[in-house]
Amino acid sequence: MNLSTGRILIIVALVVAGLAVLANGFVDTGDTVAAPAGSTTPSTSGSLPPSTTETPPATATPSPQTTGVLVMALNGTDVTGAGAAAQDLLVSDGYVAPQPPADAPVSGVKKTTVYYRDDAEAAQNKSDATYIADTYFDGAPVKKLDPSFTDVVPDSVTVVVVVGDDYASTLTA
Repeated sequence: MNLSTGRILIIVALVVAGLAVLANGFVDTGDTVAAPAGSTTPSTSGSLPPSTTETPPATATPSPQTTGVLVMALNGTDVTGAGAAAQDLLVSDGYVAPQPPADAPVSGVKKTTVYYRDDAEAAQNKSDATYIADTYFDGAPVKKLDPSFTDVVPDSVTVVVVVGDDYASTLTA
Protein backbone atom coordinates (compact mmCIF):
# COMPACT_ATOMS: atom_id res chain seq x y z
CA MET A 1 0.00 0.00 0.00
CA ASN A 2 1.19 3.44 -0.82
CA LEU A 3 2.17 5.79 2.06
CA SER A 4 -0.23 8.55 0.98
CA THR A 5 -3.14 6.11 0.60
CA GLY A 6 -2.50 4.90 4.14
CA ARG A 7 -2.56 8.45 5.45
CA ILE A 8 -5.85 9.17 3.68
CA LEU A 9 -7.41 6.01 5.17
CA ILE A 10 -6.25 7.05 8.66
CA ILE A 11 -7.66 10.56 8.23
CA VAL A 12 -11.02 9.19 6.97
CA ALA A 13 -11.15 6.72 9.91
CA LEU A 14 -10.45 9.56 12.38
CA VAL A 15 -13.13 11.77 10.82
CA VAL A 16 -15.70 8.95 10.99
CA ALA A 17 -14.76 8.18 14.60
CA GLY A 18 -14.96 11.90 15.47
CA LEU A 19 -18.42 12.20 13.95
CA ALA A 20 -19.56 9.12 15.87
CA VAL A 21 -18.30 10.60 19.14
CA LEU A 22 -19.98 13.94 18.45
CA ALA A 23 -23.27 12.31 17.51
CA ASN A 24 -23.44 9.78 20.36
CA GLY A 25 -20.84 10.71 22.89
CA PHE A 26 -22.56 13.70 24.54
CA VAL A 27 -25.89 13.24 26.29
CA ASP A 28 -28.06 16.34 26.76
CA THR A 29 -29.43 16.17 30.30
CA GLY A 30 -31.09 19.57 30.12
CA ASP A 31 -28.90 20.85 32.97
CA THR A 32 -27.54 24.34 32.61
CA VAL A 33 -24.28 25.63 33.95
CA ALA A 34 -24.48 28.61 36.29
CA ALA A 35 -22.83 31.78 35.04
CA PRO A 36 -19.83 33.05 37.01
CA ALA A 37 -20.63 35.61 39.72
CA GLY A 38 -20.88 39.14 38.39
CA SER A 39 -21.56 38.09 34.82
CA THR A 40 -24.79 38.41 32.93
CA THR A 41 -26.46 35.56 31.15
CA PRO A 42 -26.75 36.21 27.44
CA SER A 43 -30.20 36.08 25.97
CA THR A 44 -30.63 33.06 23.75
CA SER A 45 -33.84 32.04 22.14
CA GLY A 46 -34.72 28.40 21.92
CA SER A 47 -31.52 27.01 23.41
CA LEU A 48 -32.60 26.83 27.05
CA PRO A 49 -34.90 24.12 28.37
CA PRO A 50 -38.54 25.13 28.79
CA SER A 51 -39.55 26.78 32.02
CA THR A 52 -40.74 24.47 34.76
CA THR A 53 -43.35 27.00 35.91
CA GLU A 54 -46.73 25.57 35.05
CA THR A 55 -49.60 27.76 34.03
CA PRO A 56 -52.78 27.01 35.93
CA PRO A 57 -55.37 25.10 33.92
CA ALA A 58 -58.19 27.13 32.45
CA THR A 59 -61.31 27.12 34.54
CA ALA A 60 -63.81 24.83 32.92
CA THR A 61 -67.25 26.19 32.21
CA PRO A 62 -69.77 24.30 34.32
CA SER A 63 -72.53 22.42 32.56
CA PRO A 64 -75.79 24.34 32.64
CA GLN A 65 -78.50 23.26 35.02
CA THR A 66 -81.73 22.82 33.10
CA THR A 67 -84.07 22.50 36.06
CA GLY A 68 -84.36 24.06 39.48
CA VAL A 69 -82.65 27.32 38.51
CA LEU A 70 -84.28 30.33 40.16
CA VAL A 71 -85.41 32.66 37.38
CA MET A 72 -87.47 35.79 36.95
CA ALA A 73 -88.75 37.53 33.84
CA LEU A 74 -89.10 41.29 33.57
CA ASN A 75 -91.13 42.94 30.85
CA GLY A 76 -89.16 45.67 29.13
CA THR A 77 -91.82 46.26 26.44
CA ASP A 78 -95.26 47.81 26.07
CA VAL A 79 -96.75 44.40 25.28
CA THR A 80 -98.84 43.36 28.25
CA GLY A 81 -97.97 39.88 29.53
CA ALA A 82 -94.67 39.49 27.64
CA GLY A 83 -92.73 38.95 30.88
CA ALA A 84 -95.33 36.50 32.15
CA ALA A 85 -95.20 34.53 28.90
CA ALA A 86 -91.42 34.24 29.11
CA GLN A 87 -91.51 33.19 32.76
CA ASP A 88 -94.29 30.65 32.11
CA LEU A 89 -92.20 29.15 29.31
CA LEU A 90 -89.24 28.65 31.64
CA VAL A 91 -91.33 27.33 34.55
CA SER A 92 -93.04 24.80 32.25
CA ASP A 93 -89.58 23.40 31.48
CA GLY A 94 -88.50 22.97 35.11
CA TYR A 95 -87.13 26.36 36.10
CA VAL A 96 -88.35 27.87 39.36
CA ALA A 97 -89.85 31.35 39.70
CA PRO A 98 -89.92 32.42 43.36
CA GLN A 99 -91.81 35.59 42.43
CA PRO A 100 -94.28 36.58 39.74
CA PRO A 101 -92.93 38.40 36.69
CA ALA A 102 -92.72 42.18 36.88
CA ASP A 103 -92.06 45.21 34.74
CA ALA A 104 -88.41 46.00 34.11
CA PRO A 105 -87.02 49.24 35.54
CA VAL A 106 -86.46 50.28 31.91
CA SER A 107 -88.93 50.25 29.04
CA GLY A 108 -88.60 50.24 25.28
CA VAL A 109 -86.17 47.33 25.32
CA LYS A 110 -85.58 46.22 21.73
CA LYS A 111 -83.55 43.03 22.28
CA THR A 112 -84.23 40.47 25.00
CA THR A 113 -81.26 40.14 27.35
CA VAL A 114 -80.54 37.41 29.88
CA TYR A 115 -78.73 38.48 33.05
CA TYR A 116 -76.97 36.35 35.65
CA ARG A 117 -76.12 37.10 39.26
CA ASP A 118 -72.41 37.78 39.73
CA ASP A 119 -71.78 36.12 43.09
CA ALA A 120 -69.81 33.14 44.39
CA GLU A 121 -71.65 30.94 41.86
CA ALA A 122 -71.14 33.36 38.94
CA ALA A 123 -69.64 30.73 36.61
CA GLN A 124 -72.62 28.40 37.12
CA ASN A 125 -75.09 31.29 36.86
CA LYS A 126 -73.51 32.46 33.60
CA SER A 127 -73.62 28.92 32.20
CA ASP A 128 -77.32 28.67 33.13
CA ALA A 129 -78.07 32.11 31.66
CA THR A 130 -76.25 31.28 28.42
CA TYR A 131 -78.20 28.04 28.06
CA ILE A 132 -81.50 29.88 28.64
CA ALA A 133 -80.54 32.62 26.16
CA ASP A 134 -79.56 30.11 23.47
CA THR A 135 -82.43 27.69 24.03
CA TYR A 136 -85.40 29.99 24.62
CA PHE A 137 -84.49 33.47 23.39
CA ASP A 138 -82.70 32.98 20.07
CA GLY A 139 -79.19 33.52 21.43
CA ALA A 140 -80.02 36.67 23.37
CA PRO A 141 -77.07 38.56 24.86
CA VAL A 142 -75.95 37.40 28.31
CA LYS A 143 -74.69 39.94 30.84
CA LYS A 144 -74.00 40.34 34.54
CA LEU A 145 -77.09 41.38 36.49
CA ASP A 146 -77.57 45.12 36.29
CA PRO A 147 -77.55 46.79 39.75
CA SER A 148 -80.67 48.77 38.80
CA PHE A 149 -82.68 45.53 39.04
CA THR A 150 -82.04 45.00 42.76
CA ASP A 151 -85.29 46.71 43.76
CA VAL A 152 -87.31 44.32 41.60
CA VAL A 153 -85.38 41.03 41.74
CA PRO A 154 -85.11 39.02 44.97
CA ASP A 155 -81.63 37.93 46.09
CA SER A 156 -82.44 34.26 45.51
CA VAL A 157 -82.93 34.68 41.73
CA THR A 158 -79.81 33.78 39.74
CA VAL A 159 -81.04 34.39 36.18
CA VAL A 160 -83.17 37.32 35.03
CA VAL A 161 -84.71 37.62 31.57
CA VAL A 162 -85.55 41.14 30.45
CA VAL A 163 -87.99 40.63 27.62
CA GLY A 164 -87.54 42.88 24.61
CA ASP A 165 -89.58 43.68 21.52
CA ASP A 166 -87.92 40.79 19.63
CA TYR A 167 -89.53 38.20 21.93
CA ALA A 168 -92.75 40.17 22.50
CA SER A 169 -93.36 40.34 18.74
CA THR A 170 -93.46 36.52 18.61
CA LEU A 171 -96.34 36.56 21.11
CA THR A 172 -98.56 38.95 19.15
CA ALA A 173 -97.91 37.43 15.74
